[in-house]
Amino acid sequence: RAITLTFGNTVQLGIPLSAALFGEAGLALHIALTSIHALILLSMATVLVERDLAHGASLRTQLAATVRNTVIHPVVLPVLAGMAWNLTGLGLHPLADEVLSMLGAAVVPLCLVLIGVSLACYGVGGHWRPALGVSAAKLLLLPALVLGVAHWGFGIAGLPLAVIVVMGALPVGSNPLIFAQRYRVLEGEVTAAIVASTVAFVVTLAGWLALLGALPSAG
Repeated sequence: RAITLTFGNTVQLGIPLSAALFGEAGLALHIALTSIHALILLSMATVLVERDLAHGASLRTQLAATVRNTVIHPVVLPVLAGMAWNLTGLGLHPLADEVLSMLGAAVVPLCLVLIGVSLACYGVGGHWRPALGVSAAKLLLLPALVLGVAHWGFGIAGLPLAVIVVMGALPVGSNPLIFAQRYRVLEGEVTAAIVASTVAFVVTLAGWLALLGALPSAG
């Protein structure tokens, strides 16, 4: 539930939304935050879960299992690999770039189909009440916390403030479902939260944009 409440749909929905709302400057900020956001949240959550699962094992076994499962992760490992490749400055061959672009274009429809399959698989009976609570916290409480800490705590304003608040206000992403499936916990609730928060996001986003526009220094 903690991952579901804090991990937004920063790629499939967040990237095109940031590009449309804030242009290239905002998109650059969003992409940088997305990489750090995934790396920190998923790594920390994996470490905590793996340590709990390894309870009773030797310290060496715990450390080995924790490090391995934290790094070899369907989200963390690609982020680390991408960052490492970027540091080399080599770029991509046009053919490889075209293939990756084609694969990337299939991400959104495939995710939508798989979320629908997950709904059919796990069912939603008994999951809507907690899912609605998590969705409300994700769409209202988290962005309010981000706004308060960023603007009044750190003095962030203008475009950076708008980018991080909208990023915090995004609906639940698919990575919490991957995390739930990996450890076989609350899969149905997470799936329901993805659907509920995505539908409600149409309304809540308008509210956050209006609030940001009303802030004198939000730009």
